[in-house]
Amino acid sequence: MKATIALLLALFVALPATAQPRDRDRDDDDDPPEYRERGEVRDAYRRGYERGVERGFERGYRKGFDEGERRGVPAAPPPPPPPPQPVPTGPIRVTGAFYGTSAKNCDATRFVASRANGKRSYSMEVTNNMCGDPARGDRKALEVTYWCGRLSKSASANEHRTIYLDCTS
Repeated sequence: MKATIALLLALFVALPATAQPRDRDRDDDDDPPEYRERGEVRDAYRRGYERGVERGFERGYRKGFDEGERRGVPAAPPPPPPPPQPVPTGPIRVTGAFYGTSAKNCDATRFVASRANGKRSYSMEVTNNMCGDPARGDRKALEVTYWCGRLSKSASANEHRTIYLDCTS
């Protein structure tokens, strides 16, 4: 058994050494039919192609370099854009407020609007006092959408946290 393995290993190692390297002239598979029998024409064609690529690259590189040199002084950069016009902000105007979960909620718009409308900023504790407990045992949140002049904003806070409505900025 060991002798068989040793023999196979010796053949495996010696096999690549006995293989003949492929001659470039024998590699005719990828050449067009008119060049298969005429190796000197094929080699001349390849040399010409390689020289053309090298010269073309050099010529293109030189042309681009010369064009860059001919360019004069670069133009002045454009002026910076004007600063954005401030959006007029006004007092808080609540457009919607919903308290609860995505499946069970109540409309708390009147409760929040009666306290926050007309003020520049307002904060309040989120509790079940707004419209009862719409989802007993579930984590609830208050989602408020409101306007500050022409700017629409939104705010949210979980139950037992503080929500901040701000029209100062």
